[in-house]
Amino acid sequence: MVLLDYLKWRNDVDFYTAEFNDIDNVVLSYLAYIDFGELFGDADVPCNMDKALKQFCKKYSLDEIRENAEFTKRAPLLLEEMAVGERFRETIIEHYMDDFDKEKTKQFAAVTFKLSNGVNYISFRGTDSTITGWKESLLMSCTSDIEGAKEAVDYLNNVAKLLKGDLIIGGHSKGGNFAMYASAFCDDSIKKRIIKIYNNDGPGFRDEIIDSQEYKQIEPKILSILPQTSIIGQLLSNRAEEKIIKSDAKGIFQHDPMTWEVTKNKFVADELDNFSKFVKVALGSWLEKIDDETRESVVSTVFSMIEETKAETFVEFGGSAFKNTGILIKELAKLPKEKRNELMTAFGSLIQESGKAAFDQIQNKS
Repeated sequence: MVLLDYLKWRNDVDFYTAEFNDIDNVVLSYLAYIDFGELFGDADVPCNMDKALKQFCKKYSLDEIRENAEFTKRAPLLLEEMAVGERFRETIIEHYMDDFDKEKTKQFAAVTFKLSNGVNYISFRGTDSTITGWKESLLMSCTSDIEGAKEAVDYLNNVAKLLKGDLIIGGHSKGGNFAMYASAFCDDSIKKRIIKIYNNDGPGFRDEIIDSQEYKQIEPKILSILPQTSIIGQLLSNRAEEKIIKSDAKGIFQHDPMTWEVTKNKFVADELDNFSKFVKVALGSWLEKIDDETRESVVSTVFSMIEETKAETFVEFGGSAFKNTGILIKELAKLPKEKRNELMTAFGSLIQESGKAAFDQIQNKS
């Protein structure tokens, strides 16, 4: 069984009969990918699952999503099941916020779910398909204070003051990183109300965050959930508890929570595979050898080249792959010699570290 099967099978059991679990967390973290602002406009009007589903169906076809949508675009399918079952039917959706700023390299969205048992789940959206979103994610390795993370703190501080009851903070991918960051650096009065923090296959932090008193205060509350092939979840450091689970997908597609295997109330346990360990070692060694200024310069240079293609998302970029590859080659040739050398040196270093990591993996097996 996977996520949708869980909702169909467990949907008639309320939170008083069976307490909130790790799977419920992933369901709510995934819903943050829905554009609730598009459904209801700028007005922050609380609504239940049924109203959200009906509003969505006025604009889109669930059948078409079932047939053609991929990855996070399938999130609305969860609404269909949640609207009819005891477990989530009375959940209130409120305080949706979406802030996209290409100039500031910021892609941020969050939404709050008030559960029928009085607990509030604050869900931060992960990296979407926009090029700006991915650029922001890569900048995490260069600086701890990316724009989206700072906004996550503001969102938690502002929204928590409007809520009564305990708080669970979570997110998928970059949203999991934001959940941890916001929980660490929010007001102390709010931090005390947080009972659990979920990082669902999201990246960790640079050492200055991991070593901070703010992070250490919340570390016991964090649970990182990772599929056996975890790539995003292996980036940077995270000392919190980890739970490795099974996915029915292959490779990087395991990042999609809709592929994570479940039982009636928990995920199917597994172990990190060798590729995940390889990613952690190879990228970790590479990042340690490149200073912050060079990292940021490389990221900015690569994405400035991609932006010259005029594509806003990687879907658009891939749709004209041949043409856009030609543009990238031309842009590379236009770069000043020192920038071009910096880029090639960085990629050469990555290839070298990847080779060393692969050799170590072979040595460990023999």
